[in-house]
Amino acid sequence: MAVLAIVTAVLLVGAALFILGTAESDLVEYTVDNARAFYLAEAGQEAAQGILEEMAQAEPPSFPDSGTLEDQALGDGTYDFTVTKISGAYPWLIEYEIVSTGEVDGVTSTITSRIRRETFAQYLFFTSKASDIWFTTGDSLHGRVHSNDKLKIDGDPWFGSKVTSSSSNITITQGSNPVFEQGYELGVDEVPFPSGDDIKSAMRAQAQDGGLYGGELNGRNAYYQVVLGRNGATGTISFRSYSRRGWRYRWSGWTDVDISTFNGVIWSEEPFTIEGVLDGELTMGSDDDIWITDDVLYEGSSPGHGPDEGCDDLLGLVAAKDIIVADTWANRNDVEIHAHMLALWKSLKVEDYNQGSPRGDLTIWGGVAQYKRGPVGTFNKWGMSSGYNKDYHFDSRLSGWSPPGYPQTNRYIQVSWTES
Repeated sequence: MAVLAIVTAVLLVGAALFILGTAESDLVEYTVDNARAFYLAEAGQEAAQGILEEMAQAEPPSFPDSGTLEDQALGDGTYDFTVTKISGAYPWLIEYEIVSTGEVDGVTSTITSRIRRETFAQYLFFTSKASDIWFTTGDSLHGRVHSNDKLKIDGDPWFGSKVTSSSSNITITQGSNPVFEQGYELGVDEVPFPSGDDIKSAMRAQAQDGGLYGGELNGRNAYYQVVLGRNGATGTISFRSYSRRGWRYRWSGWTDVDISTFNGVIWSEEPFTIEGVLDGELTMGSDDDIWITDDVLYEGSSPGHGPDEGCDDLLGLVAAKDIIVADTWANRNDVEIHAHMLALWKSLKVEDYNQGSPRGDLTIWGGVAQYKRGPVGTFNKWGMSSGYNKDYHFDSRLSGWSPPGYPQTNRYIQVSWTES
């Protein structure tokens, strides 16, 4: 009886171990299949985004309302995805929801994400063509830097975020000691620079439908003058025109507009100057040049320190030609600009950049994107000899926000992600 009891106990233990081992094996297999299904769901996300980017880069670009792809084989499983255009927080930005599901041996994993078209406001410094412009000692760039062309460095500039270039090499002169806090990467994909005609047409249409539109003026030297918050009237934009009337050029009277009364998009067929303090959200564009004649600041900011916590002011400047820091008396000793700027045909540059004594710092809180790098000063082995040092800071709010109607790239960024 004792022997029989021992044998029975051993058999029971063996059976329990067998059952436990089988369960463990099933659990391991399920865990592996679940991980593989997750990776397949991720592949579905990447495939969907890739298709949307190809469609955005086509001529003409297209942005479908929805789409579905099913039973796409990959490895030992399959994935499906559904794409739906949605109304996001910012109506001028195209957003999609992507729901993708991976399946392996009956095990599924689903990922739901939202993607949004990237705008140029996501870059602190972007250039398509580098030209013979250099980063040098005294330059300080606190944000994302990208060039589709070669980067050129002479001296000890400082880069606070990762720097990328589509060129396979970088020029760093002997004795230079640049600081790349987050490193740099060469040979990355080019970011297509937008068509100026497309952007001008889109902004003109928005300005004429619920925005402010400045038409053509008489005379080759005609322009608009813009002041934000003129005479301390926060939340307003004021403008007047300088144009030829008969044989003489004359000023019109001032027009004052409450920013909250229109859609935030302004388009001018003529160049304009700008200065002042913004309380609100604006994107202002010109079919010519934009001239910055004095500091352009946010009402919710501290000069020298950028936007304060909770600041809800945002400015975009879009020039079909150049954005120019004017050689005015106010700009002779530092100039500060709170805005993201886009120069479609040429550059952000400084008037008379190679004349006179150094003017201090060109401080930007926001960023600049330009077709071709423009000069802001000259330097020698001792430092700046004329113009400005660059002190550029990315406005972190632009990571998920942009000025109204601001031009978009042909790529998408992910703004949310969940697994189920």
